Amino acid sequence: MNAIALGPLLFSVERFAAIVGILAFYIVMVAAGRVVKRPLGDLALTMILAGGAGARLVHVLFHIESFAAEPLRILYIWQGGFNIWGSILGLLGVALWKVRRLPVIAGTAAASVVGFGLWGFVLLLSQQTSGAPLPRTALETVDGERINLAQFQGEPLVINLWATWCPPCVREMPMFAQAAQDNPDIAFAFVNQGEGRAEIEEFLTAQDLDLEHVILDPYWSTSGHYDSRGLPTTLFIDADGTISATYPGEVSPELMNEQLAALQ
Repeated sequence: MNAIALGPLLFSVERFAAIVGILAFYIVMVAAGRVVKRPLGDLALTMILAGGAGARLVHVLFHIESFAAEPLRILYIWQGGFNIWGSILGLLGVALWKVRRLPVIAGTAAASVVGFGLWGFVLLLSQQTSGAPLPRTALETVDGERINLAQFQGEPLVINLWATWCPPCVREMPMFAQAAQDNPDIAFAFVNQGEGRAEIEEFLTAQDLDLEHVILDPYWSTSGHYDSRGLPTTLFIDADGTISATYPGEVSPELMNEQLAALQ
């Protein structure tokens, strides 16, 4: 349960948990506002914005060297990268500035407890399953060698599901190539979904990418095995075969480094 699909939308559990917590916080604040006859919905929106800004700011400060090299990435919030303590500081800052009356304090406190409680509960539920075993489907590498992902059992593994027509897949591929080079003790499998050998070879040549395990999966069997519904999707798998994390969408360098460190 590392990714959640809602119709055509696909969320990592962390993002889904945050959305659930934010919605619960806002709903409780609006309900409390009706009880105390105060427009707490406006206060809730201010607190949500401050919490988000604080969460992003603290994350950036913790990874300042990485962001200093590419400052525009500070705005790439779709890649994730939020610190829970920064969020709490942002919420507290607005609460101390705006909240004065006891009934409003009580409503804000109740909304915060419900919001953070649901956020934590969703995250807790996500830890209850370890995911599927490595697939044994016989595939081929772009070099024509027979391979199946189960042969990586016993070593940490990163599986990247991708396609040449997928813009975020293309953007993150050089980062993955560098990560594979910098972490020889972790196996990387780049499993292309639905494309032919010629298309993949042309892409790798055009992008000047030298990757060890580029695998053809013309029938999307790996996506089906892991119930992945979008590209790119990246799975971080422990040496014992446990899926430690699944991330639909583009992965940031900071997230990549954190997950690789957890695998080692």
